[in-house]
Amino acid sequence: MPDAAADWDVGMPTLLIAEQSTARATNALIEAVPANRWQDLNLTFQKAPGDEDWTVRAADFTGIARVDVEGVPVHLKVTPKIQGLDLFFLADWAYGSKSVGKKLTDARANLAALRSEPAACLLGWYVAEVLAFATRWLRRGYVVREEDLIGRVRGRIDVARYLNRSLAQARPHVIPARFTEPTHDTAVNRYLKAGLRQAAVLARAVPLDTARTALDELTRRTLAMFAGVSDVSVRPQDARRFNLSGPLRHYAPIVRFTTALLEGTYVSTEIGGHTQDAIMWSLNGLYEQALRNVLDAWPGASGVRGRHRATLIDGSGRVNGSTPVKPDYVIRRPDGVRLVLDAKYKNVMPSTSIEPDEMIDLTPTRGQRIRVRRADIYQAVAYGRHSGLRTDQVALLYPIALRPDEPYPAPLRVRGFSPVCHIVFFDVGSHADAHRLDLYQALEGL
Repeated sequence: MPDAAADWDVGMPTLLIAEQSTARATNALIEAVPANRWQDLNLTFQKAPGDEDWTVRAADFTGIARVDVEGVPVHLKVTPKIQGLDLFFLADWAYGSKSVGKKLTDARANLAALRSEPAACLLGWYVAEVLAFATRWLRRGYVVREEDLIGRVRGRIDVARYLNRSLAQARPHVIPARFTEPTHDTAVNRYLKAGLRQAAVLARAVPLDTARTALDELTRRTLAMFAGVSDVSVRPQDARRFNLSGPLRHYAPIVRFTTALLEGTYVSTEIGGHTQDAIMWSLNGLYEQALRNVLDAWPGASGVRGRHRATLIDGSGRVNGSTPVKPDYVIRRPDGVRLVLDAKYKNVMPSTSIEPDEMIDLTPTRGQRIRVRRADIYQAVAYGRHSGLRTDQVALLYPIALRPDEPYPAPLRVRGFSPVCHIVFFDVGSHADAHRLDLYQALEGL
């Protein structure tokens, strides 16, 4: 029986794969691209004996990149593994100001088009933040100018130049002057404009026409706010020279965001040879940071800080080594009970190469399957038994994307351990913000 057609082949305009999943690629396609380019994109390849095609596995980066296949540019698109995941919700809670969607709406951006592309979400989020900032906080600064004035005086007269040039050339009416004037053309505003120019360049790599068009329109409207600002070449290191105190204190968050964009924190410099040909970000890191901030916003609860270690001691009592014990979150509930929580985005629908007795399959919603690894349960229980963290309440937090008509799933319990390990679900779908209280109630009921 012949093998099914490969998912990836020479001549395809788009190579599609979900994060942490696999696709089949022809040998001709793999050989048409340099091996180091595939490695830069965090893609790995495997071929079993007798197979004609390669099995491609994606890492945990989501976004798009451009790949040259026999001289033809092809889009590689890595989609989120959780169908219905709302990137704007995660971006709001991870790094934003809890109003990314509102800012995009105020900017008249095409939300439907931007939501359909992870890379467009990132770029649209950045441009909307700059537009909202410029609308309210864009400040003028004072610059020193030197100009030859005709028949008038402003600021200070440059006496040396007046004597050596104006009088010497029988032009006493030409007054060389030095003065300060207010202008938007300041170093920090040039830095923000450079970030917008970079976003405009990156937007060209977005494969979906509607998303690219929405980004172009949004970027043009935002650049119009910087019409009086010069286009200059900048580097991320330039931000260190800015004095963002006093009147410029409001610039600090947007300058940090621009620096992240220029440095490749979101447009990863590890993905692709140039930042201009790849727009990728790790949803695992985004999920963990968003969940951290959602837990920090839990009314009446508070985070518990502390450093804990597991120490190896020999028979004579000497320390031979130690390792950190670092659960993702330690929270004190409003009732005073301590919770030890571990985020597990990576283990949603993991590789099928895991042995069946190493995992438990769950179906918390109609459209999603979750595999809980046995090692994760052991890890959570071990955290709860550590001398510095001792608690009877430990839980693994898994992301799900609920539909509007789906109820919030109740936590599950893994019996047979002390403490009991709970499985709790965190909605990251289109109605995620409305389910935050459900998450708090679920944790309060453990």
